[in-house]
Amino acid sequence: MLTRSLLSLCTAAVIWVLTAAPAAAHDALISSDPADGATVARPPLSVVLTFDEPAVAVGTAVVVTDAAGRQVQAGPPQLIDATVTQPLQPGVPAGTYVVMWRVTSTDGHPVTGSTTFTAQQAAPGQLPSPQAAPRASPSPAPSSDPSGRLPAGLKVVIGLAAIAFGVTVARRAGGRGHPQGRV
Repeated sequence: MLTRSLLSLCTAAVIWVLTAAPAAAHDALISSDPADGATVARPPLSVVLTFDEPAVAVGTAVVVTDAAGRQVQAGPPQLIDATVTQPLQPGVPAGTYVVMWRVTSTDGHPVTGSTTFTAQQAAPGQLPSPQAAPRASPSPAPSSDPSGRLPAGLKVVIGLAAIAFGVTVARRAGGRGHPQGRV
């Protein structure tokens, strides 16, 4: 009886560990300023991305390129709760801009996307036209899970250890309570 109870408990623990899903879903972009596809009079001083959930600072990246492929962001993005603000260089030219972004959801998964906007006129103090820089995309950050949730591989190891423990205990307890003793 004790053996079956212990084995049931171990099985339940394994099922719980392997099927436990994180409570948070991946972050989703809910708005951008300038809005995706918008035409604005002049380039803004910064691009603002707003998500449905707060993001994690690790892995947050924003790359803004002009029509020639030059990067025009100035410094790192600033993350406050669910809002990422990416300052732009002063004096950027008129034209179409691509905003490529990546944030890390609270469940530890990176989420990427892009938006575009068009500026009809250059910002005051237009930049000179240097050679086009190669297009860059946000690069993945080293994997880390600041949320404290267990990675899938660790769940498997814990599950297998729980099964092995349950089998060992069941074998050792198997002979107790039987008149024949151990088999």
